[in-house]
Amino acid sequence: MRASPASDARYSLSEVMRRYSRTYTIVSPPRCSSTALARVLWEHPDVGFYCHEPFEVRYYLNQGLAEVGRKLIDTLDLKPLKRHRGGADGRALVIKEMPYQVGRHFPLLAALSARPLIFLMRDPRLSIASRMAMRREVGNEPTFPRIESGWELWAEQIRWCRAHGIDHLLVDSTDYRNRPLDVLPQLFDRLGLEFKPEMLKWRACPDAQIDNLGGDHAHLYRRVLDSKSLNPADETIPPLNDFPATDGWRDHVARCLAIYREFGISVERIMPAGWRHNQKGARFIFR
Repeated sequence: MRASPASDARYSLSEVMRRYSRTYTIVSPPRCSSTALARVLWEHPDVGFYCHEPFEVRYYLNQGLAEVGRKLIDTLDLKPLKRHRGGADGRALVIKEMPYQVGRHFPLLAALSARPLIFLMRDPRLSIASRMAMRREVGNEPTFPRIESGWELWAEQIRWCRAHGIDHLLVDSTDYRNRPLDVLPQLFDRLGLEFKPEMLKWRACPDAQIDNLGGDHAHLYRRVLDSKSLNPADETIPPLNDFPATDGWRDHVARCLAIYREFGISVERIMPAGWRHNQKGARFIFR
């Protein structure tokens, strides 16, 4: 992964950065409640725009960075969708992206983003099972290219941030969905934003267009766009034996689970109240 984005900024990085007062970025493997977290951020009065996975067209449609740049300019205007409208200028942008879609262009995304970057996670047995279920729903084979589980590149991108001194944080979706009044104030404080509990309620916006692939992925966002608040994380975690042993899939899920557990004990993770890291960062303890 390159440390400098200069050679990739062909679509006028400066124009994107001039357009918005600040850019907050969420990087997440698929099916980790990242769009739901983005919806909480939508309700902040400073936030007026949303860009959903701008690098999706690069990965799936093989389009160039110029088209990614257009996605970053032609963003979703959130002002008509907000339930709460404050007096702030509303010129900040929220970007949500997948590790495998941004791929080697991650340094470019990092250069666009305010600090800290937000890395979202969820038990991969849940995230991968959910992706498989979504594929079955539209008549596709449940398995997919393993790079698209997102976990291995997600870990690589966090390690890149560590190596280059880029401030970042980790949030577990189970934490923020089940304990939002505990975890989200910590997150907003790290972002330099004021958190208010009323941000946890919003308007349903089923007609909002966030899919970049002509509707092919629209079913993935139906639940969150129809929602009016966070749903609790009460899903049952499937055992590893539920995943197919053929083609190395069960082993892949096990590797992703090891990554999740490794980063779940990292000092960058926002911990629920009462949890702390021990001195070696080897685990967290409930007090």
